[in-house]
Amino acid sequence: MSRIYKSLLLLLAGAALAAGSASAQQGRGTDYSSILNAPIVGEYTYFEEMIPGGDTVRLLTRIYLPEGEGPHPVVVTRTPYVYGGRGDNNALAREYARRGIGYIQQDCRGKGGSGGFYRPNVDERADGIALYKWLDAQPWCGDIGIFGSSYTALTGWIVADSLPDKVKAMYLSHYGVDRHISCFRAGLFREDIMSGWVIDNAEEDIVRPPRVPGQPVGENYYDFYLYRPQVEADEAILGQRLQYYRDWITHTDYTDPYWNTGVWADLKSASRAVNVPITIVAGQFDHHEEGTLLGFERLSEEVRAHSRLILGAWNHSFQPTPTHLPHDHSRDFNTTSDQFDWFYRILVKKETPEQEILAYAIGKDEWMKLDGWPLKPSEEKDFYLSAKQKGDKWNVLTLSDRKPGRKKVGYVYDPADPVYAVGGETLFTSQQRRGSRQQPEAGWRDDVLSFISEPLAEDLTIAGTVKVRLKVSTDVDDTAFAFTLSEITPDGKAYNMRTSITTLGYRNDLLGKRQTYRKGRKVRIEIVALPMVWTVRAGNSLRLDIKSSNFPEYAVHPNKAGVWAEQADVEIAHQRIFTGSRRNCVLQLPVLE
Repeated sequence: MSRIYKSLLLLLAGAALAAGSASAQQGRGTDYSSILNAPIVGEYTYFEEMIPGGDTVRLLTRIYLPEGEGPHPVVVTRTPYVYGGRGDNNALAREYARRGIGYIQQDCRGKGGSGGFYRPNVDERADGIALYKWLDAQPWCGDIGIFGSSYTALTGWIVADSLPDKVKAMYLSHYGVDRHISCFRAGLFREDIMSGWVIDNAEEDIVRPPRVPGQPVGENYYDFYLYRPQVEADEAILGQRLQYYRDWITHTDYTDPYWNTGVWADLKSASRAVNVPITIVAGQFDHHEEGTLLGFERLSEEVRAHSRLILGAWNHSFQPTPTHLPHDHSRDFNTTSDQFDWFYRILVKKETPEQEILAYAIGKDEWMKLDGWPLKPSEEKDFYLSAKQKGDKWNVLTLSDRKPGRKKVGYVYDPADPVYAVGGETLFTSQQRRGSRQQPEAGWRDDVLSFISEPLAEDLTIAGTVKVRLKVSTDVDDTAFAFTLSEITPDGKAYNMRTSITTLGYRNDLLGKRQTYRKGRKVRIEIVALPMVWTVRAGNSLRLDIKSSNFPEYAVHPNKAGVWAEQADVEIAHQRIFTGSRRNCVLQLPVLE
């Protein structure tokens, strides 16, 4: 297992992570007593039970309870991330129990002390239902709260429609409720998180790519990501056939039955099934942001009226992002203490919470209280892409609110030489690349077109979903177009704010079926990014890079029609972008006053 993944999972195993002072440094020796806002009422007891899962397999369940007979309120999580061994070794669990709330952690099937073989995602529903049925029958178990982050949040979502009445609240962070959306953008797989996760977590006897001394973390996986056809990369690189991974990468249509039956159908419907107050925590540079926000949006109106959405400025590891701007207040919200407070209010004090929606405004370094979600911008501000010829090159590319001239620009896209991402919100394994990073100079490659605005005359708060509309053509059967939106500071440094990608096969319909394209045909496309709240200060400029790849954030498009993962070779594409119309080439920003 890679060092970055192991360190992260050690954090996730114990509790929901903190975005504040107890964030990335949590561990068994952490003193949680200073951040849990309730008095100690006594000591605790610890014991373990081997509880039957969805069948005869028995699962290790670690139980911390307050002193006394009960019944006690308890919080529960199920996790595959178990590295601390057996016994009483969870500091946060002890602090919960000392304050009157039991803490229960079950090791997922095939992990830690549990029996069986670990099949990612597949057994969590049946095993979770069995656990809550068992808890419902225990006389010492009172009201229940369910919590989790990342995969451990999946184990909470997946049982939402089958919970006993004892369950009174949930607190889930950093996991999307729509698996296809978490895996794909316009038919292109999110390599750096999804493929990287498989390498790090497969229980099969695979050959994990070795680290090369001096090589950045995660880059030893790139040969796997780039193998063609990738549907055979498991056997060719890892030495084992991983059928679930092959299923993931080949079912590219959102409407495919694979994503709408079984575990993924259960996950997709989970949010609508929630019938208790829930706090949902998302991060603007977390690869699960989009699907996590969907979890809130899909709640019933009745449940949403008593639930919370927290959108912070952090990545999947709850590290503040970006760091080139003031971000002291990004740590004001601490998920470890907030999770305890949430459960204490509901399980102990029997309070009914009211709706709360908080979002951190990057650039302003402040938390905003919002009236609703999705965000409704005050207006949409358009910046048009323009090109002027200088000599034999199109090297004067601008963003402007003025009507552009009619020109076409282009570049050659070679999948054998992709553009490597410098920063991105859905990167993970490549730690040195994820988040907001200083960008290379404008147009640093011939296949990157950089459109730059004049310095802004006033602050601009972008709140919501950034979109780029283009009119394009190409000489291949299918291809990709991507963008990176950055802010340029007065000293000339550019930092990415949002990236995204689309393909002609899924143009303008991310959730539809694959379309065909006729070579040379001009078509309009829309590239949609993940939501954000970011204030670009007066004096800064905007930069929009247009390209056709952003590896390893997304799979490299081979310029062939059909499923990307099944292509054994690639073609070179000659891309054309047609400026000159307010409809054709525009950066559309949702603005909040």
